[in-house]
Amino acid sequence: MIEVEGLTLRLGEAPLFDGIGFRLAAGQRVALAGRNGQGKSTLMKVLVGQVGYDAGRVSVSRGTTLGYLPQDLASQRSGRTVVEEALTAFPELGRLEEEVQRLTGAIAEAPDDAGLLEAYGRAQAAFEAGGGYSADARARAILAGLGFDQERMQAPLETLSGGWRMRVHLAKLLLRAPDALLLDEPTNHLDLETREWLLEWLRGYEGALLVTSHDRFFLDALVQRVFLLEGGKLTVYHGNYSAYEVKRADDLSRLKSAYARQQKELKRQERFIERNRAKASTASNVQSRIKQLARIERIELPPEPPDIKLRFPEPPSAGALAFRLCGVAKRYGEREVFSDVELELPAGEKLAVVGVNGAGKTTLLRLVAGELEPSAGTVELGHNVLLQTFSQYEDDLPSGDRTLLQAMEEAAPPDCAVSRRTVLGCFLFGGDDVHKRIAVLSGGERARLKLARMLLRPSNLLVLDEPTNHLDLHSKDVLLAALEAFRGTVVFVSHDRWFLSRLATSVLELRDGRARLFPCDYDQYRWRVERDAREETARSPVSRESRAEAPRRRSDRPHRAGRERRREERRLQREAEEQQARLEEQEVRLAALEERMSAPGFFAGGKPESREVVLEFEELRKQVEAGYERLEELLGALEALGDAEAGGAPP
Repeated sequence: MIEVEGLTLRLGEAPLFDGIGFRLAAGQRVALAGRNGQGKSTLMKVLVGQVGYDAGRVSVSRGTTLGYLPQDLASQRSGRTVVEEALTAFPELGRLEEEVQRLTGAIAEAPDDAGLLEAYGRAQAAFEAGGGYSADARARAILAGLGFDQERMQAPLETLSGGWRMRVHLAKLLLRAPDALLLDEPTNHLDLETREWLLEWLRGYEGALLVTSHDRFFLDALVQRVFLLEGGKLTVYHGNYSAYEVKRADDLSRLKSAYARQQKELKRQERFIERNRAKASTASNVQSRIKQLARIERIELPPEPPDIKLRFPEPPSAGALAFRLCGVAKRYGEREVFSDVELELPAGEKLAVVGVNGAGKTTLLRLVAGELEPSAGTVELGHNVLLQTFSQYEDDLPSGDRTLLQAMEEAAPPDCAVSRRTVLGCFLFGGDDVHKRIAVLSGGERARLKLARMLLRPSNLLVLDEPTNHLDLHSKDVLLAALEAFRGTVVFVSHDRWFLSRLATSVLELRDGRARLFPCDYDQYRWRVERDAREETARSPVSRESRAEAPRRRSDRPHRAGRERRREERRLQREAEEQQARLEEQEVRLAALEERMSAPGFFAGGKPESREVVLEFEELRKQVEAGYERLEELLGALEALGDAEAGGAPP
């Protein structure tokens, strides 16, 4: 599908790409790897024609469609809702739908015009063949997979944050399903559940895929080979990302050995030349060796990230218990996030808090950190517990006129022997970056600076909310190693499966307003949850049922919140069932009309019967579309009632 030969691009004196070449074929899934600044994002922009190049060839097979997800999107002011924006993935369908509607109106005004009927038949057939009647349902299904609820799907695009707008752009790409996808950090703004949904979608995708990501688990489960960009060259490795790391380490080891042998030989030859340069008897031999040295291709070692092992300061002595939660509940108005949480966490544990969006993970961490008061119950820290927090949303950074280096100096205790520059370098602040003012930092840079400052301060309880969001793989490894070696207690939330699997020694799951402790690592927790789900399915097999029947099961939950809620639930349930039955009848009639319209010669001659069928079909189609929208509203209301009853997401 894509072939690159001799690609050269210079930015400044050194080439970013120095004659690189590769092929990307249909069905291949490739990770683009390399340190920051090696040109991964630029290469994707070259492939889609957004950036030019100095020499070489980039060839895309005729008829191949490309889809590109950049790391950053320009601000969008479309005036459309999220669903409407997603449907712009099908511009031709939008044009055909407008044409069908225009012709329908024209037929109503000029029923004897045979040409209008024939034009309508062509437009309607093209619209149906392109999947026009299922486009809205497909868009909503993909948006739901990417974390959008019904309310957010109807929100204006302009009201979304940058991360959610990126999800809309990703949804458009998945809807189009182009022949090749180029995804630059697609997991950046996704939570754990959404990452897993995207992973499954991409595993079923049949086109070519070129992806960059800082999520090892995502790459390992998806890619079949790795393209390494380094020093202007591109090297191909077969296998997933972990296999690449092993092979890359072997290659570097062999290269270092060859470099050492070559340097030894070069020095030997140079010593001979220096000793014998002035002797007439060896002059010809010296000249010969000088020419030999000039012809030798020198081995160059690629720059490597420094092999630095950072450690948190030794934690102060504390008691055997990190903290205790006794009957803890948290409500926001009428919404109860969770209740009756009981937990005693021994010191030294690495506790992962997991759950779907809205389950209360961040809320629980803020309760432990003392930033929120519980609505019921108590939160007690253990003896002599000294706490540090990392939040996605708040920071304790100094005023904006300070530089990064000054911020590190202010955070360090007087006896701190750790190099401030070294720590900043591990979190992607190298060279002159240390003199940046805090005022100009992006959100991701502020997050990295907060983590760097934590490595200077002594504590024995770390409360970390998404600490890996803005880190590359090397920085994640540095942080992970420091946390693994930390002898204090860690309570954390992360959407990175690799990080969770490596760090967690126990898991607290928040689900339906309740908390359940699993005294095991994250992989064991996943195995147990999946086993329980299989056993539950085996005990009570669920027959195939309509979407309207699923909320009925939820409405049978115990502990319903009163007579008014039950009455409203029954009313919504009844209306949803009636609406679904009506839609089924309308779908049967639509199918019959479509069959008649597809008969040979149906639109020829401008027959009155043809006009009547067309007008009935278009009117019935509008009713079906409106009916499905109403059914979605009813199901959303039922789901909100069920969740509110269980103490989950707010209605």
